[in-house]
Amino acid sequence: MNRKLTAMLLACCTTLTLCSCAGNSSPAEGGSSSEAASSGGESAPKSNVSLDWMGADLNGVAGAVGGGWYSTFAAFTEMITEKEPLITFRVSPGSGIGNSATISDGTFDIGWIYPPMAQLAYNGEAPYEKAYGDIRIIAAGFSPQTIEVVARANVDVENIDDIFNNKMGIRWLTPNKGSTTPALYFDIMLQYYGVTEDDIASWGGSTTYTPYSDWSQLAQDGHIDIMFNQGSMPFSTTQEIAANTDLKLLSLPEELQKFMIENYALEQVTIPGNTYAFEPDDTSSLQMSSGLGCNAAVDDDTVYRILEIIEANIEDFRAINPSFANFSLETAWQNTGDVPLHPGAEKFYKDHGYMK
Repeated sequence: MNRKLTAMLLACCTTLTLCSCAGNSSPAEGGSSSEAASSGGESAPKSNVSLDWMGADLNGVAGAVGGGWYSTFAAFTEMITEKEPLITFRVSPGSGIGNSATISDGTFDIGWIYPPMAQLAYNGEAPYEKAYGDIRIIAAGFSPQTIEVVARANVDVENIDDIFNNKMGIRWLTPNKGSTTPALYFDIMLQYYGVTEDDIASWGGSTTYTPYSDWSQLAQDGHIDIMFNQGSMPFSTTQEIAANTDLKLLSLPEELQKFMIENYALEQVTIPGNTYAFEPDDTSSLQMSSGLGCNAAVDDDTVYRILEIIEANIEDFRAINPSFANFSLETAWQNTGDVPLHPGAEKFYKDHGYMK
């Protein structure tokens, strides 16, 4: 009872404080939110969380300090705590591959994830050494990251199938192995074709896993033929290389796309022609978006409340980063692969008409 009384007093104090400062604040933008208040200072509609909900103190995980995931997660948590003082966060650095595991094992409660990585973690597939069954998804569809296969223009290849079927000696370039998702998807592509790095070497080719800082020089010196990458379009490293090297984009073959969509929760995407000056034609590829994940033990009301706040302040949420611009709650529950939605998220999407 004392905890409930404390929470009620805190909520009352917060309401009084916000009312006293109403002249200095702007109304939230967004849809039919339980949090959105009118510009006339009317009280916000009542939240749909349980009356006995006491809030949450969450350990959050983002990306590397100074990187995009860290800054966007900091902005996201600031928005949540501003709108709901009963939710607090402590934010730690993490990684695209590591977060699904550390959220599932309880090191962290909530954080940015890649749903395809969460699926691999959930099923205990490489690069994970065991199954992480307590990862759950709250929302997906942030920051699309597109797989991009870029060849030197003078490389006599138009179809990736031909490379492997004809055992062509291609010199491949992709980012660091073991810590980056592009390198992981490159290795998955090799597995799909039943090919190893040794096979590629025996055909006269090579595989180089190296940081982006090395790419431009390797390309200019003619040491590589095809680059396998993943990022936001247009990718700055590709633009840098294109300034001194003639390039072309290669589409991912349809059957390879089907395999990766079915097994790794990727999405089909078309890279529009003229995304790069060197490629006038559309290119068929795959993408994955980042998402918000949590541990299964996070209570339903906390997850529900977070989504209420996002809905109430959807334009502010999209403004956190340009890559969030197309985020939609109508589809945020989709493309989660084998990983379950958190029950609080599922209830929210159904209550608000996004999910049947």
